[in-house]
Amino acid sequence: MKAKIAVVTGGNSGEYEISLKSGKNIADQLDRNKYDVYLIHLRGSQWTYKTDNDEIIPIDKNDFSLTLNGQHINFDCVFVAIHGDPGENGKLEGYLDMLNIPYTSCSTMVSALTFNKNYCNRVVNSYGITTAPSVHLFKYDHIDPQAVIDKVGLPCFVKPCNSGSSVGMSKVNTKEELLPALETAFKEDDQLLVETFIKGREITCGIMKYQNEIQVIGITEIISKKEYFDFEAKYDPSLAYEITPAQIPVDIQELCEETSKKVYKALDCKGIVRIDYIFNDSGLYFIEVNTIPGQTQESIVPKQLKTKNLQFTTLCSYFIDEAIANKK
Repeated sequence: MKAKIAVVTGGNSGEYEISLKSGKNIADQLDRNKYDVYLIHLRGSQWTYKTDNDEIIPIDKNDFSLTLNGQHINFDCVFVAIHGDPGENGKLEGYLDMLNIPYTSCSTMVSALTFNKNYCNRVVNSYGITTAPSVHLFKYDHIDPQAVIDKVGLPCFVKPCNSGSSVGMSKVNTKEELLPALETAFKEDDQLLVETFIKGREITCGIMKYQNEIQVIGITEIISKKEYFDFEAKYDPSLAYEITPAQIPVDIQELCEETSKKVYKALDCKGIVRIDYIFNDSGLYFIEVNTIPGQTQESIVPKQLKTKNLQFTTLCSYFIDEAIANKK
């Protein structure tokens, strides 16, 4: 009997449209000889499945099930393809944990930790990995712009702590730009990270645990045609170059691979994740972990997989089967 797999897409963040594309690509790639695949759409409280006849069927949230043609369907595994809330911040994983339904992404705790840029940086830094100097701010703090600048310098980045794809992020070049940037970021989140600008080259490393071994998939260099790699540049191919494999010095490649394996193990990640860095003559600086990286045909990780001659369908099957086998 085929396992019933829910590919969950959509979500509530600015990455909604990208999630739809990732979810569809994953659903299309899954092996239909092994799995019955259901593409489930989440948006706020509306959790639905669309039939081939375009009929919209609600998901029963009591047990995350679907009733289709009189048949009650319980899923054997969930493939999480939601970037941002609620898939990448641990909320969906916590719900699935309560129902004892296995899933392919990182655990509830790891997802929540890595989604918050400040807390993730603090933990990663405790393992001896270099991060940029930063200040953690809350929405109702009394904020002294000069005190912030004294700590992180100029230019600096203002980032919502719990947001992906650079949504709400600004580069601040002058003291006068700081408060407007904070206001923009606070529209996205109640916590902010103000971080020293590190001048250098941006690289991102795809990494996974496959066949009981933590393996680097590939390293990509990102060269933005804009001032930095913002939301627009991330999803408009004309605004950035993505070079895979990255043409970087061997010592930086080895350090990036070693650091990525260390982060993956230390945080107890699962499945495929992507870790971002900046490097310059001073070394390698950790930026963030993406526990559910983009998985469209145009996304970085699928392109990295192609350079390694790794089949996306094979990997998806592996992670699904592993999740099911490890069900508690």
